[in-house]
Amino acid sequence: MRGLRELIDPASLATGMAENTRFVRGVMIFLSAIVAHTASSLYYVEEKLNVGYASSGVKLPAPPITEAPEAVFSAVLYLCLGFLTVTGVFSIVVYLRGRERRSLLPVFSSAMHGFLAFTLATLILLPALLSAPPLNAVITYAEVEEVKLENARIDGVLRSNESALTITSQVLRSPKIIYNASNQDYPILVMSAVGRFSEEIVSLGDILVERLDWDRMEFSGYNFLTEPALSREPLSAIATLLSWLWTVSYIGLACRKLYKIGLGETFTSIALSMTALLIFGLL
Repeated sequence: MRGLRELIDPASLATGMAENTRFVRGVMIFLSAIVAHTASSLYYVEEKLNVGYASSGVKLPAPPITEAPEAVFSAVLYLCLGFLTVTGVFSIVVYLRGRERRSLLPVFSSAMHGFLAFTLATLILLPALLSAPPLNAVITYAEVEEVKLENARIDGVLRSNESALTITSQVLRSPKIIYNASNQDYPILVMSAVGRFSEEIVSLGDILVERLDWDRMEFSGYNFLTEPALSREPLSAIATLLSWLWTVSYIGLACRKLYKIGLGETFTSIALSMTALLIFGLL
């Protein structure tokens, strides 16, 4: 019963942490939040999100955000960055303004306990996620940056002199490949292309592409626009905001009692944490 009370009452947690930091339990709660958030994100990407190119026959990479590995990485990174942000703010505050000198372990432990809000939010929204209809979106514009294509095969037109071009290059490099659905004849533009043919390196310039194939692609960046635009569901956005507000408030009230910081400093820390989350694009 005492353990349950500590999960919902930061003052009770602070009292308990005066003797034991509850660090192991905090780690378990934080890991459960990561698992729940990651599973929810992965399910959405795999089962509810369908994204393709508006032009038929276009072979370009899918947006990384719509791929399962990227969804898992982004979900884990999101909560980890948030954890580092809020613990960083409160660590500075208790170090500078705390009247009770203690290690910073209780700050980290209370933060991890606060992440229980994300697990609960995920569970509460689970029925809505399961019953939501799939989202079908088409990519109308995309930019793939710093591209390397191996065994690239291109049919198209050189933009410099409008001459037809059909090539097979061992390696083709381009600082940017642009897809634009509004150009129906040549939806793909390979900018400043440089190809390797046997031992010869040839600068090809900009290529308006009718057909593009390759065996392997590497790129450093991907930007895109879709119709309809991809955005968070209102319920999800509200749940995220409330989860962060609960987490930083939970940490603030626990630190107020444990480190004896003032009420004004507590609310300032909460406000600074929310501001930092907003600046880092986590809200």
